[in-house]
Amino acid sequence: MNRYMIIFLMAFMLLFSSCSFAVNDWEVEHEFMPDSFIFEYNDHNTTIYEGDTGLIYAHVNNTLDNTTFIVPTERVRSIAYATKGTFRFKEPIIITRSVQRSDGRYILLTMKYKNGTVIPILDIESTDLTKEQMSYFDDYYQQRSDYLAQQEEFAAENMYDSYQYNNRHNKRSKYSYYIGTGGSGLIYTP
Repeated sequence: MNRYMIIFLMAFMLLFSSCSFAVNDWEVEHEFMPDSFIFEYNDHNTTIYEGDTGLIYAHVNNTLDNTTFIVPTERVRSIAYATKGTFRFKEPIIITRSVQRSDGRYILLTMKYKNGTVIPILDIESTDLTKEQMSYFDDYYQQRSDYLAQQEEFAAENMYDSYQYNNRHNKRSKYSYYIGTGGSGLIYTP
């Protein structure tokens, strides 16, 4: 019996030691010197940056270790901002990356200069962008408006789902949910 317990414990420790390495891999910093970018848009691919409208992500090779990266749209904007639109760094930067995907590529996570200055992520969710940073969006205000409308829609759907669940499980409910052109909400009917 003790033999099986020892084998089980060894297998358990071996299993979780590899998991803990994979979880912490994204914290490891790597030098990054991007080569030529391939920008993947909704309807075509190109090596010339055409803005962020329709941009899905970019593919790029790290010349220092010949690894391939997928760069999400918000990080493409960040690289454009950091390089003033040239997509060429004068010296390598420091990045963190995801665990290697099944296709052998990594996803670019965070970026900073060698002096420790963080390169900001120009994400539509950010509320503290400067005017210069906003200029790296094709139409920041429209994209922000679309994003907020989508978030409102998700919140309304979640509210409706919660209402449906509660209504099914509470027979005394006197609330109704509505969605209209003026908004959405709950109505109390006595």
